[in-house]
Formats: sequence, C-alpha cells, structure tokens
Amino acid sequence: MPKGDREIFKADCEDGYTRIANLILEAIPLARLNGVQTGICLFLWRRSYGWNRDADAITLAEFAAACGTSKTYISRQLKDLMDKNIVHRREHKYGHIPVYAFTTCIAQWCKGCINVQGLHKNAILGLYNSATEGLHKTTTPNHPPDHEPPAFEPPLKTERKKIERNIYTPDSTELQLAEMLLLQIRSHIPGYKQPDLQKWSKTIDYLLRLDRREPDEVKEVIKYAQADPFWQANILSAEKLRQHYDRLNLRRSQSRASPGQGQSPLKKSKNDYPIYYCADIVSEVEE
Repeated sequence: MPKGDREIFKADCEDGYTRIANLILEAIPLARLNGVQTGICLFLWRRSYGWNRDADAITLAEFAAACGTSKTYISRQLKDLMDKNIVHRREHKYGHIPVYAFTTCIAQWCKGCINVQGLHKNAILGLYNSATEGLHKTTTPNHPPDHEPPAFEPPLKTERKKIERNIYTPDSTELQLAEMLLLQIRSHIPGYKQPDLQKWSKTIDYLLRLDRREPDEVKEVIKYAQADPFWQANILSAEKLRQHYDRLNLRRSQSRASPGQGQSPLKKSKNDYPIYYCADIVSEVEE
C-alpha cells in the first residue's frame, strides 16, 4: 500500500523515485547556479531520469510552470545553462518541441561555473560518506536497534593535511609553473632549498584564477624575473612572484618596447624607481 499521499504532499520512495548519479548530486551544490537554474535541472531530471531516459521534449511554458516563473525569464536562464554546457539541446526542429538533456560529464561543464578540484577533494576527504549507520528495517521509534551505530570518527588532522597538500598533480598547469620557477631560481642559486611545491602551486592557482593571469604570460614574467640581476635576488618564492607580479610585468613590457635600453635595474639611476618602492624592496631583502 502506498505510504505517500499527493493530496497531503507526503512523499515516499515506494510511490516512485528518480535515479540520479551521486556525482551529479555532489556537483550541483558546488555549481554557481541561481535558484531558477537549479529548478530547471531538477525539472529536467524529473522529466528524463524520472522516466528512465536521458532526454525529453520540454516547452518553455512547462519549464516556467515547474519553476514558478515566466517564459521570458526561463528562456534567459536556460540559455545560460546551455552556455555553461550543463544542459544541452539535442534537437530543435522548426515546428517541433526542443529536446533537452543534462550533461552528465562534469568535466565538460564551463570551468568558471564549478570547482572540479574542490569536488575531487571533497570526495577524497569522505565528505559524502554517511556519518551514521542506517537503521534496520524493523526498527521503530519505540524499539531501538540491536546495536549502537559506530561513532563517527573524522580523519586525523595530519592525514587531512597531507591530502589537501597533494591536490595539484604533475600534469597541472599550477605545479608545472611552480617547478619552472624553482628551476629558474636554482639556475643562479644552485643550493636553493626544496620548497613546498604544493604551497607554491596554490599561490600560482590564485594568480591564474583570482588575478586572471594567463599561463603563457606567467611563464614570461618568471623568465624575466630570474634573468634580471635585481629581481632574481628578490623573487625567490611564488608568494613574492604574485606580490610583485604587476611591477614585474610592467618592467618586462617596457624592456620589450625598448630593447636597446636593456640595462640592468641595478645600474639605472635612482629616479627609475619610486622612493617608496625601493624602500619596500630593501626592507624585504633585509628581512
């Protein structure tokens, strides 16, 4: 006998349910979607996965009714989801209802709408594991289970720290740039100690993702900084590279614009550097 009742909006899986891959349920909370866009995805799942198929023909009016908004607004939000490649339109023939499907390959989503590394890290840390053991089917509120569920033990801090520090793989752009900076430094300081390359990679990640720098430009700035007698003595870490990146890039651009004046900053007149800027650099060297 059905346990649910639509008239009183009481739900139960025995009255029907929709199969959705766990990875999709893990990715949607991390995706940068507004409420209506999330509603569009949920309605699309109901119309497709809810009927054991991967796509369905849906009108804008049906999307609008399901999400409680207008067709005009739904049209804009649906277009944004398609631009992000979270939802794609399989068929759109004149006089026919468009067929929509959900993109199940998270790696194909627009990089700006989801942090794939964060999704991977959450899975490694066991974020999606259940903290308690499920109750036995015969258990009732008045009859506790035969045995107590094991207490949830969070991972040790040392293990968690080790996992977090190894999220940048050898083929990642961040780690490759960090290794390039280290090799450039060791070319003029052979005994330079081994740094924490994962920490450097994280700083490079901020430089690329938050500061919106292009990898090719970062490579050129690293080469310039380590070829310049003045800067190679000051840029000895990824943190210093990011801190002085704008100044380095400006100097690099100026040197390219005036190749005949490729004079070392140490030999330039003091007027070439603002007083406050020289003071900052000197204080950093003294530290």
